[in-house]
This record gives sequence, C-alpha cells and structure tokens, in this order.
Amino acid sequence: MYTKEEMIIFSILYSEIIQGRFVRQKYDSELLYLVLKNSINENINIFKDSGKTSILEKAGKEYVKTYPKKDLGKRMEIIENLFLNFDYDKYLKKAKNELNLAEENSIKIVTLLDKNYPKNLKELSVPPFVIYYKGYLPKDRELEKSLAIIGTRTPDKKYGNRIAKNLGEMLLNRGWWNISGLATGCDEYGHIGSLGATGAILGQGLATDLFPEQNRELARKIIENNGFLMSELPPSTKSVNLYFILRNRLQSGLTKGIFVVETSDNSGTLHTVKYSLEQGKATYVLDVREVADLRREEVVKGNIKLLDEKEKIAGNVTISKKLKEKIIGVKKLRDFENILIGKEEKINMNFSLENCAVQEKLW
Repeated sequence: MYTKEEMIIFSILYSEIIQGRFVRQKYDSELLYLVLKNSINENINIFKDSGKTSILEKAGKEYVKTYPKKDLGKRMEIIENLFLNFDYDKYLKKAKNELNLAEENSIKIVTLLDKNYPKNLKELSVPPFVIYYKGYLPKDRELEKSLAIIGTRTPDKKYGNRIAKNLGEMLLNRGWWNISGLATGCDEYGHIGSLGATGAILGQGLATDLFPEQNRELARKIIENNGFLMSELPPSTKSVNLYFILRNRLQSGLTKGIFVVETSDNSGTLHTVKYSLEQGKATYVLDVREVADLRREEVVKGNIKLLDEKEKIAGNVTISKKLKEKIIGVKKLRDFENILIGKEEKINMNFSLENCAVQEKLW
C-alpha cells in the first residue's frame, strides 16, 4: 500500500530536525511510527486516502497508552498539521532525489514493508522506516550470533584498544558478527579485529562524506571484506549529534547484545547501554574495578558507575536498579569466550584482568 518512494518519505520526515539550543526531531518519532502502523492496519495511505483523521486519532490513543508519561498535546498537533495539510508532491520529489542518489552511490534500500527487513529491528518500538546500506547485509539466522563492541573514542592505550581488537578477533574466530558504529577508539579497534564479519551503523546518510574522516579507509575495508555500512537516514543527510544518539538504539537492536569495553561517565555509549537493557539484550561491561592502574582513569568511570548500585549514571542517563542488575560484569575474556561457544548458559564471571591486557591475545 506504500511505494518505496513513500516509505522514503517517512524516513525523510523522521530525519527532519529543528536547530536551537538543543537539536531535536521535528516530528515525534514514536508518534510518526504509530501513524504508519495504524494506517497499515486500516489499509489507508496516510498521504493520499480519506480517513486520515481516524488514523491520527487511533495513533494518538495508542501513544497515550504506550507512553503514559509523555504529553501528547503539542506532539499530536504538529503531526496533525503535517498530515492534514501534507504537500505530497514536494516530499515525493525529495524521495525520488534520495532514491536517485542511492542508485548513484550503490546504496541498497530495504523498507519496513519488505520481506528481507531484519527481524531484530522490526521488534524495536520505533524500527527504521527504511534501511539504507552498502555491502553485505547479514540474514536473520546470521544475526543470531552478533554483538556490538562499543566504548569511548579515547580508550586507555594500555588496555582499551587492545581489548577491543582482541574481542573483535574472538567474535570473528567463533563465527559471530560485530556490529558497531565506526567511531574512533573502541568501535574502530573492534571493527579492525573482526574484519570479515563486521558492520557499522552510521549517524549520517551514506552518500555524504563519512565521519570520522580518519576511518574512511576502514569503512572501505569493511565493505571489501563481506561487511556493511548501514543508516536509517536518507542518503543526503549530513551528520549531527542527535543522529548518533538515535542510531545507538540500532546497534543493540540489530544484535543479540553489546559489550562495553571502556566508557567515561559522559559518553554516548551510556545511551546504547540504556537502549540495550530496555530492549532486553545481553549487556556486558568490562569490569575494571580491581585493576589498580586503570580504575582511576576518566575513560572507565562509566564502567564503574554502570556496575555500582546507583541509578544515576551521568547527565540525563538514568538506569533503574532493576535494569542495572541485568548488566553482566566481565573481568576476563577467556571465560567470556565460553559464552560465545555455548558452554555457559548462566553468565557469572568473576575473574581478574590484570595479566590478560598485556598479552598478545586476551584468550
């Protein structure tokens, strides 16, 4: 009932932002998705058909029920003004331009309505309307063995980079995918270790100059080695900080869980941890509390706070004690490997990291 161009329109609306003191989405993404969902259920094209008002009303009611702590008022007014006065020709032209740009840059497109859309992403509260990707997109059965190696952009030189790289190699050797964000630091070294079964989810359109610039060669190697670059944003979309926060939910969403190597207490990594816990994904955090020469470093303060009993982590990131109890502290990768090969069903790792970080291979 929706064409590929019309699904691209949804992704364009999702990507539209308002600049100000804080950058924010122009349209509430949860409400935007509920409009699409209800229009499909009622077999009504929200861009063209009559019956828009009933779809908007149903979406609003479901929003209140699903997100009782959020105020619907202004959000609903903005969405109603959008769809009741929708400039279809204007947005169709934009969608066709994005589609042409995708074809010119070898960007493949999978919409939420397509059969090969990843099952893991479809289960999110707000799944991407469209997936834009380059390279090889793993199938659902392959994603059953996938993890996201994440962490700070400035890891400790003695531990962080080496651990991320060795963990990536461990995943690769055990037939697991590493799906991260191509940021410098932990993400970068995790990708390097897992070349051959790694992918990156970006906070920008795939037809724009890749950020960070220093990882452009790595991005090329990822694609050349059976990997992929992915975005939920139309190809022409340039990066802003908000997009990186939004894409974090996709790293945990596409995989079976995440592994936090090192994180400060003001890192975007903490958003990914929160998404992972809320999605019910396995959430591993490197436990450095017994490593005397590391626990004082700024780059691991987030690790320590994630593993303590307090709800407040940093800034606006709050994780309830109930969810924090689900975080799995990892002190040694050798025993973590047993999880990958299925030798341990219950994960309770209590061991030392002291010697492993200076070895050529952690396992």
